[in-house]
Amino acid sequence: MIEGPPPGLWDSFWANHASSDNLYHRLLWLVRFLFSSAYAHRIARVSGTLKSARLLEIGCGSARTLHYLDGRYIDSSCFALDLSLKAIQLVHQISPNFHSTIGNAFYLPLIDSYFDVLFSIGLIEHFSRQQAFEIMQEKIRVTRTGGLVGVVVPWKSSIYNLIVRKAFGRHWPFGEENPFRRKELANFLESLGLQDIQIIVIFGTTLIGIGTQNKN
Repeated sequence: MIEGPPPGLWDSFWANHASSDNLYHRLLWLVRFLFSSAYAHRIARVSGTLKSARLLEIGCGSARTLHYLDGRYIDSSCFALDLSLKAIQLVHQISPNFHSTIGNAFYLPLIDSYFDVLFSIGLIEHFSRQQAFEIMQEKIRVTRTGGLVGVVVPWKSSIYNLIVRKAFGRHWPFGEENPFRRKELANFLESLGLQDIQIIVIFGTTLIGIGTQNKN
């Protein structure tokens, strides 16, 4: 059972990822722009006519998706949390106007029902399903009624997951993962009490799951 990434994994990853000295990470950085733009586009489409928004990305890394999503609204406030100091330092450099700080996804240092749109990318699949459930509960807690809660995870049935990821073996740079199938992700979000759930496939590799927070 996956019980979370090893200590120091993400500090090491983001230190290398932000460096121009490593060809692999430079290429990965460019690919990240493409995926982040697609994630932001789809999340914004689901949010519909929302013009002003309080946005939060948990496990933000470089917060690139949040950067693109910020540009989709006339007026927005952006918050970014990550457990990695290196990631938060990177956000400070790239998006100094964001409210970014170190934060634990299991115990968000935030008040209830505050955010309009909240999401994470590449986070919950690094934990057991029970731990993932607990992380999602915290996300729901800080989202207002009618707000959107989103999650991006690897698609278990994708060619990318079945072939490319396995080809790396123990050299896979993102740590151990527990990908989702589409139906499983929909059921997972439904079990959390989210409504109007949508599951979207991005580039045949990842899934965006989005639901509406409807608890009073």
